Amino acid sequence: MDAVFSRKAALKAMLLTAAGTAMPLRLFGQESDRSVAELSIDDLKAIEKVAEIEFTTEERKRLLADVKTSQKDFVALRQIDVEQKVAPAVRFEPLRAASVRNPKVEVKTTSPSRLGLGGMSDADIAFLSARELGHLIRTKQISSQRLTAIYLERLQRYSPELLFLVTLTPDLAMRQAKRADDEIARGRYRGPLHGLPYGIKDLFAVRGYPTTYGAEPFERQVLDEDATVVRRLEEAGAVLLGKLSMGALAMDDHWFRGKTKNPWNPQEGSSGSSAGSASATAAGCVAFSIGTETQGSIVSPSNRCRVSGLRPTFGRVSRYGAMELSYSMDKVGPICRTAEDCALVLAAIIGSDSRDPTTVDQPFAFRPSRDLKGLKIGFEPGEEKMQGDPVVKILREAGATVVPHKFTPAPRGVGVVLDVECSSAFDDLVRSGRINEVKNSLWPQFMRAGRYVPAVEYLRAQRVRRVMAEQYERDFGDLDLVVDEGIAVGTIVTSNQAGTPQAIIPFGTDEKGASRSYSLLGRAYEEGVLLRVADYLQKRSDHHLKRPPLP
Repeated sequence: MDAVFSRKAALKAMLLTAAGTAMPLRLFGQESDRSVAELSIDDLKAIEKVAEIEFTTEERKRLLADVKTSQKDFVALRQIDVEQKVAPAVRFEPLRAASVRNPKVEVKTTSPSRLGLGGMSDADIAFLSARELGHLIRTKQISSQRLTAIYLERLQRYSPELLFLVTLTPDLAMRQAKRADDEIARGRYRGPLHGLPYGIKDLFAVRGYPTTYGAEPFERQVLDEDATVVRRLEEAGAVLLGKLSMGALAMDDHWFRGKTKNPWNPQEGSSGSSAGSASATAAGCVAFSIGTETQGSIVSPSNRCRVSGLRPTFGRVSRYGAMELSYSMDKVGPICRTAEDCALVLAAIIGSDSRDPTTVDQPFAFRPSRDLKGLKIGFEPGEEKMQGDPVVKILREAGATVVPHKFTPAPRGVGVVLDVECSSAFDDLVRSGRINEVKNSLWPQFMRAGRYVPAVEYLRAQRVRRVMAEQYERDFGDLDLVVDEGIAVGTIVTSNQAGTPQAIIPFGTDEKGASRSYSLLGRAYEEGVLLRVADYLQKRSDHHLKRPPLP
């Protein structure tokens, strides 16, 4: 597998091939070598009759191998010992009567009290952290309108090459910026994001503007509502600059206008699917951005573009007004220049929402630390790599205990969950045949293949997922968190299906010049611990301060 994780590669591996190491016999049973019933094109046609859908002969030929692979996945799932009392990893909650905001949110940041504009260029200003920009606005050293104008100009200057912008919203942005300046002048300060310009992944609805999902069938779609995340950021006083690119239907970095590029190396894509969010943040074209992750879509482009990202716990942030891909796996989170910025943004968008029944109210607290005494941290790459690792050195000098660690690998077959849920989410698109309009994507193949997964096998995969999530929690033992290299490719499936948080921060380059990052993985609702450690690491390095070589 490439050093930089490809979400497309992961999906292909989990849904269509035998990727994903079988769990040890003690937990998940041993994979069978026995043969399965031979399928034919006629068998596929028979299944289509039951579902009242019809594919072409050529499509069936391509699907046959995929369905045969799924057969083997089903055999592997059936051999995992799941007690009868274990329910599927799905949950339904009645709609709440009203939205309740989380009352237990506390974010303390370091104060940039000596920061001033003296001699700064527009580019210098553009690359300041959200925390620093918020200080400049609060102290009236810069207006939101001037900052918004700087970012609007940079978005238009760099997007033609990097292709991270889908729709610019200049009128809305300047209107929101003026309101922020007026409110601050009157003494009404909404908080650390007041007046800060941001960009959002183009799967969130913004009233009156296109929401394209990065795909040809939705290129002219306009939704008459604002997503909950958009509304909450407006309540925080943030300024929406525009809609940022995403890989078509939330996979990879290729969308209907081309491939979004990595500002550090425009010869390569930015990875995905939150491609534009990571690229625009890295290029200093937004103060922060919003992305989503189902299986790598925040951490992968954050790694490639050398920015800081946070995938929160499932249910932390409302998905109302966002494109559905996986009902039980989609998560919304920030992509920023620093871990501290991620804490500020998360605090503004978390909390239950009556329009998204998966959302919950859980406390969130973030405080910068002078040391890390008392923390016990696992190091996933293992004991050999601990020697001489720069992050391990910083953690130990800070007083943390660092020990080698290994998570149990994900079992084969759990990818069926995503396979079926994405097929269900876009059932109408497949039935209408418009799925064929989606170019340069594996989604058409995946969504057709999902038609051939029996309901019982899907629910068994959900039951195995429950067992896997419980084992993942046991694997933490007495650890406070686990650190891994890059995007933590060995646990990307398990942690996403378990719905647990992951933070990622840039850490320079490797010996080949490729982006180098570290991931921090934690238990559910413990984003504060992850960001505290990530913030400590960043304040003892300068990797997050470096800028890509833009013209």
